[in-house]
Amino acid sequence: MVKNILFVNTGLNWGGVEGWHFKTASALQKRGYHIFVIALKDHPFYNQCKAAGFEMMAIKRITNNTWLNFVRIIWLKNYLKNNKIEVVFFCQSSHFKYASLAAKLAGVKKIVYRRALAEPIKNSFYNKLLLKYCITNFMAISKTTLDESIKYISARYLSREKINLIYNGVNLDEFTKPEITQNIRAQFDIKEDEVVLANIGRICRQKGQIYLIEALPFVLKSFTKFKLLLVGAGSKEEILMKRIKELGIEDKVIFTGFRNDIPSILNMIDFVVHTALYEGCPWIIIETMAAGKPIVSSNIDSVAEIMVDGETGYLAEDKNPEDIAAKILKMINNPERDKMGEKGRKIVEAKFTFDEKIDRIEELYLN
Repeated sequence: MVKNILFVNTGLNWGGVEGWHFKTASALQKRGYHIFVIALKDHPFYNQCKAAGFEMMAIKRITNNTWLNFVRIIWLKNYLKNNKIEVVFFCQSSHFKYASLAAKLAGVKKIVYRRALAEPIKNSFYNKLLLKYCITNFMAISKTTLDESIKYISARYLSREKINLIYNGVNLDEFTKPEITQNIRAQFDIKEDEVVLANIGRICRQKGQIYLIEALPFVLKSFTKFKLLLVGAGSKEEILMKRIKELGIEDKVIFTGFRNDIPSILNMIDFVVHTALYEGCPWIIIETMAAGKPIVSSNIDSVAEIMVDGETGYLAEDKNPEDIAAKILKMINNPERDKMGEKGRKIVEAKFTFDEKIDRIEELYLN
């Protein structure tokens, strides 16, 4: 049985990849595995992992050219051998090139590339060689991610026997009976008769919050008693704030900043509005369904794999503020939206529980 497992992640911020690494590592630690983590010192991911009691190693950030640095390759190879690492997990493409080569040289048994980005892997000579000779397993987090990732990679270089589809999963108890850390209506002075919408995720171009902001004036033409929570932080905050001011809707939008009480927030809102332009397997969609709340989301393939239009929420045309507004109004006016949330919850119970995903990882890579 495998004992020593390494997770490699030098991301600067906390996002879905960091969340998966941390949750998976924590679950495997509880099952008796010895967890090692390589990360950037004093960044959110490093600090969380250190607090969890993992064996930590701080290194410089891994970039697309790190795998060409012979000294760093040899250092990682020696680290893997000295710590008797048997399985390595990584997600980012830069980490794939660096860690897969070093792990192969170190003789690591399982070298797992978890692909979370729904974009094609570049059809470069070195990518194909690394996929063929270094990667032992390729984990895709959705069918969309898998199809896009291997669009230009033939089975000659990534044999289909290496590929596994494992969606994200959630701990149902966290969302069924969440610890209410703070009453958001009281915290943000939201009236009891106001509908509360939430967009949860990094504030960045990928998440498409600008289209949600542009949709609000259309909503206001028909309905005014609502507040939108933008839950998260990111590089586009100033741009959004400027646009909100230009539209004169400052009283409708609340920036909460980064929050670690998402189950509590989901418990207190009416529904989530997700406007991402692309996703691998969006945590927040599964988490919202687990919390028994309905969703208005942009109609992108990875979301359509999880939620059912008209049953667990409404899908809107992506990048289309008018259609997003129409679906928001449709949800606001739906007297049975709670039933939509209940249907979503049942789908998560059947397909997206966290323990089942860990069981699958253990079965495929650790036994």
